Amino acid sequence: MKRIGWALAFLTWALSGCAAKPLYTVSAAEEKAVVNCTYIDTISENSDMGAIQIHPKLTYDARDHVLRRAEALNATHVVWLVDYPLGAAAMAYRCGN
Repeated sequence: MKRIGWALAFLTWALSGCAAKPLYTVSAAEEKAVVNCTYIDTISENSDMGAIQIHPKLTYDARDHVLRRAEALNATHVVWLVDYPLGAAAMAYRCGN
């Protein structure tokens, strides 16, 4: 009985981590909103998931990868060019001080 309790506790902990969406400091913007900002770089991510893509929960989250790379470049805003589960691209900008 004790094993079942530990197994349920572990599953609850593991599933709660999967459901949490990461928070980013980078905001999405339109081009006209970043006119006075400094352009940093164009970031793109893509992947060929192959047979793994059969299951809808196992898709490649390109948007997440682009946002993480934009944060690594200290960008404050991104302007999305393309945003699909298998590929995304955005222009990164630094606005403000």
